[in-house]
Amino acid sequence: MEAIDSFVKFLQSSISPIVLISGVGLILLSLSNKLGRTTDRSRIIVKELRDSSNKKSKKRKIVQLNILYKRSKILRLSIVSIAFSILTSSLIIPILLIMQLVSVDLKAIGIFLFLLSVMGIVSSAILLFIDVTLSLKALQIGVNEYLD
Repeated sequence: MEAIDSFVKFLQSSISPIVLISGVGLILLSLSNKLGRTTDRSRIIVKELRDSSNKKSKKRKIVQLNILYKRSKILRLSIVSIAFSILTSSLIIPILLIMQLVSVDLKAIGIFLFLLSVMGIVSSAILLFIDVTLSLKALQIGVNEYLD
């Protein structure tokens, strides 16, 4: 009976990290899609640069390309941060298991891993905000001549 209680306790405490991993996984999917779009758009602009002879248009496209490249690097860092969050959240589960099986107090390690996971999410969110700002800047360069 004690084994069943211990297992149920382990399952209950493991649900939070698993839910965190699931939610963060959706953010990772979104970031991967954004990175794919910046990569695709960069390739289109490079092709347009090769085909264009208009110097004014080339200059504007080069500025857009530089912003897209910067965005890609920022998105890569954001993806690394969110993947780090997934890793640290995943490590909480074996810590919980060891605590249940061996009856060792590893709460400090679990809390530390959780804090690292949250830091990964926060840094990824900040980088995402920077990416959105740069995205708007690139859009403004592209449509500026058509706006009032």
